[in-house]
Amino acid sequence: MIGRLTEEGRDRDMQPKRQHRIVGRRNERGSVLAIATVGMLAVLLVAGLCIDFNHLYMVQIEMQAAADAAAIAAASQLNTTSGGIKAAVTEATKTLNKYNTNTDVTIPASSVTFAVNLNGSYIDWTSAQVSPANIRFVKVAIPPKPVTMSFLSSVIGSTQYIGATATGGMSVALTMNKYYSAMIIIENDGCGMEPGMTYTLSPKVWNSSSPNSYRVLAGTGGDLILTGTIHAYGYANGTYTVAQLSQSDDARLARIGINTRFDDYSWHPNTNATDEPPDTIVSENINYATYRQMQGYGAVERSYGVENRRIITLPIAATSDYNTYTRNVTANKLGAFFLPNKMGTDGNLIVEYIGTHLVVPMGEYRAGGIQLNELSRAVLYK
Repeated sequence: MIGRLTEEGRDRDMQPKRQHRIVGRRNERGSVLAIATVGMLAVLLVAGLCIDFNHLYMVQIEMQAAADAAAIAAASQLNTTSGGIKAAVTEATKTLNKYNTNTDVTIPASSVTFAVNLNGSYIDWTSAQVSPANIRFVKVAIPPKPVTMSFLSSVIGSTQYIGATATGGMSVALTMNKYYSAMIIIENDGCGMEPGMTYTLSPKVWNSSSPNSYRVLAGTGGDLILTGTIHAYGYANGTYTVAQLSQSDDARLARIGINTRFDDYSWHPNTNATDEPPDTIVSENINYATYRQMQGYGAVERSYGVENRRIITLPIAATSDYNTYTRNVTANKLGAFFLPNKMGTDGNLIVEYIGTHLVVPMGEYRAGGIQLNELSRAVLYK
């Protein structure tokens, strides 16, 4: 009996301690829950901040990519003419507008500016058109656009503004260019072609060194046929081989290649607009300035055409540099020419010598090479 009472007393003494431990555990569970809740909120906040920062970063990347592409597109149109300035604005805004960012990247023409020197003063396109001869750089600026913030709104505001700028321009003069018509022009010794002048060049047989004429060139696999793209590299002081053709064959091959650029495929049964596309502008009896002005204002006469097909780059050699025995000829330079008309049955090639700074689609600069001072590439500077 006494033992039982002693045990009951011990149990009564232990009950407060058990209750204290139970209450303590409950308090601990409540503390853990509170800490977990705060931790989860912190994780969510950090995740939200990361999402906002990532959104800002991605918009900046997209905007800069759009500006870079627009600057290169604009620089590719520079050619020292007022039409080239307008074409640069057209290409810059067109390139920007096709980019799909989370903000509107449509920009006004006033956001495209031009300069003579990379770090010089930039002027608007209307001022650049007045004196385009020395313009070599173009800057494209995307005005700051609003980007809505979610988690960062309480820290940096609900809206952030993101913009971008990029500057493109002409490269240094190239030392190599890929030309697309496998002909060479023979000019008078000491009386070279003048920029802006139009010349009528006649076909001549391979063993004639007569000036103001052209010859079809030979390739490694035989005579080069002037249709489609001729992947031949051109260098100043490069040596070329004239094809051993008659005067009529020279004219026939030249006519095929030249006239396809005017959407005329009547001179060869296998020519077509897919392999030998025409220019987008095929109107005849226009000069280079008019052609560039038409391009600048978006004139398209052949929707399936390719821009600048009427501009051809050809090696030029003096009469004394043509060896009529070996058929080897050394070009003293490469020049760009505009085709005002297609060729007729007489085989005469009418060309306007552009002779000024011009951006070409394919070419390289190699240290130590002789530079082609009239030809450059479009380059992204900053």
